[in-house]
Amino acid sequence: MNRLGIALLLAIAAMGATAGHSGTPNQVAPAFVEGKGVPAVGTNAGLTEDARAQQAIDAATAAALIGALQSRFEGYDVQLRLGDVRSERVSLRDLALHGEASLRLGHGDTWLPIRFDALYDTTEQAVLSPNIVLGATLASARPADRLPLKGLQAQVDRAMDADYLSNQVDFSLADARVVGDDGVRLVVQGDGVARFDGEERVPVTLQALYDRESGRWLDPQYALVEG
Repeated sequence: MNRLGIALLLAIAAMGATAGHSGTPNQVAPAFVEGKGVPAVGTNAGLTEDARAQQAIDAATAAALIGALQSRFEGYDVQLRLGDVRSERVSLRDLALHGEASLRLGHGDTWLPIRFDALYDTTEQAVLSPNIVLGATLASARPADRLPLKGLQAQVDRAMDADYLSNQVDFSLADARVVGDDGVRLVVQGDGVARFDGEERVPVTLQALYDRESGRWLDPQYALVEG
């Protein structure tokens, strides 16, 4: 079995311990998830020490990604295809991971690209709550002006109102583009501005899925851009 097959096999085996609490569609931060590599009988015989270490990283990463995506897309059948995973040591114990993967919701033929960053604990052989960005690079983006962007703006505005109860928040969407398409859902990234209490203006980045069949925006996520 190749590296990818082993990683996905171990991810499925580990899912009982990795799926976190499911949040609402407007949840900004995904639920806490933990992915761990589990030993696979008969699959690592004859592997070098480096190959076994990479296998453990792949398994933990795949499990954490699936757990995080299941918490974000409750009610959908989430399938993951792990791509390249790059690592760099940031402490005696931790590795910083950067990589690509593909996501499929349901049983279509097309996969959506995702990018992710995470920390891998070499002692526990665990990955905690990876940061996941849907879609490809901006080089392949196309305008999203034909989509119902007022609905996306309204959902992000409501999410920010819920997150900042002590402030009056008004969000305005400035630009949006399509960076992924599985034939049913579009991955949309955008930029806008949040005005707090009618004065402070803070840049905002966002991403969401638009479901063509239902006409709904799924999983809008936003982040304030620190100056």
